[in-house]
Amino acid sequence: MSASLFAAQEALYGKLVADAGVQAKLGNPARVYDMVPADAAFPYLTLGDATLNVFDTKDSTGFEQTVVLHAWSRARGRKETKDILQAVYDCLHRAELTVSGARFVDCALQSGAIGIEKDGLTLHGVMRFRVVVQH
Repeated sequence: MSASLFAAQEALYGKLVADAGVQAKLGNPARVYDMVPADAAFPYLTLGDATLNVFDTKDSTGFEQTVVLHAWSRARGRKETKDILQAVYDCLHRAELTVSGARFVDCALQSGAIGIEKDGLTLHGVMRFRVVVQH
């Protein structure tokens, strides 16, 4: 199962970095990170925590994973962060993903939010996507 979980993360990452809309907001190559480099330029997107629900029926097994994505910006005002979240939404919501070793079922936005970090400079957008795959 851990191979499938990582394959789902790889599918999301691959879709994001290849998307022209995401590249327009986060550079080409798109600044999408699992672990942020010390010298990362703003804005960028990070792959955050994930939760997992496994299902097992007579006919199939699989999992539903909630993946959290974080957008980080230092632009004044919320427009850049909202534009990044829109590009991510356009890229991933109801998108077809290729998940190695599994049959992709669905990817859909569950929720999102924008706030300002305690430093008073960094805007932080959060999106939660539900990804469902079957084995």
